[in-house]
Amino acid sequence: MDLVSRLLQQRHALYRGLLAVEVLALVGLRGLQQAPRLVSVVYLVISAVAVLTDSPLLRKNRLDPSATQAMPSALGRRVQLVLLRRQRLVSFWIVALAVELLWQAALEFNTRLALQLSVLHLVVWLSLMLVVLWSLVKALAEEPVFNGDLLMGAAAGYLLVGFTGGIVLNSLLVLDPAAFNLPAHGHALPDGIGHAPAMLGAAFASLTTIDSPVLKSGSLTSLTASVWITIVGQLYVAILIAGVLGKPRVLGNPKAVDTPSKPAAAPEAEHPQVSRAAGQIRMRRSRR
Repeated sequence: MDLVSRLLQQRHALYRGLLAVEVLALVGLRGLQQAPRLVSVVYLVISAVAVLTDSPLLRKNRLDPSATQAMPSALGRRVQLVLLRRQRLVSFWIVALAVELLWQAALEFNTRLALQLSVLHLVVWLSLMLVVLWSLVKALAEEPVFNGDLLMGAAAGYLLVGFTGGIVLNSLLVLDPAAFNLPAHGHALPDGIGHAPAMLGAAFASLTTIDSPVLKSGSLTSLTASVWITIVGQLYVAILIAGVLGKPRVLGNPKAVDTPSKPAAAPEAEHPQVSRAAGQIRMRRSRR
């Protein structure tokens, strides 16, 4: 159906946009060490791409409500739930944006308030990123075929786990600075801002099961966070493999998936010699 095709196109645009922004952020991680404030901007941009690209705020994503009336009731309810989820996710992102701005200001001007807001910052951002990640996993599971768009969405989801871990470690740095081995960052900024690039790098090290020197080995806080990041990453890969391996592959003409094709010819029909041999065998059986 045309409406379902439009939803799939929007979803594939989300995969490509999210992966592109994440790759650019990783490539520029070295440069972020010179401008640590931009790390929070990176988190906001990544979450904005994941939320706003799939939201009804964009004109291209606005669907005619009357289009669901021509659908079967089950499919129509499914589309309405998708649209409702998009609206709620946008509201959730706006709350996360407000918390991030307030937390950054508190780090600069009121350390005591920043310490209290770090718990709220951790809960709000962790909830938002996990909701986005779970929505992405469900979207990948609903993909009809195994193709390049699905691969890009899978890669984007895996990198999203690493960026979520960076947010968690950054909040924990403010709550428990003794859990990390961090040298002076060389900026006239609070540690929660100045060490943000190092926290992001440590999160991706934990995601790839590589020990990071930034995490103090004897600290329960850093150990728990590192194990959590590793487990979520491995669990994501396991769920993804289980969901992707059973999908059909598109070979040749991609339209073959949407339109029923003719029954496939027998293997011997492609080779004349095999066809003649098969005919002789049938004749012998008929004589018997």
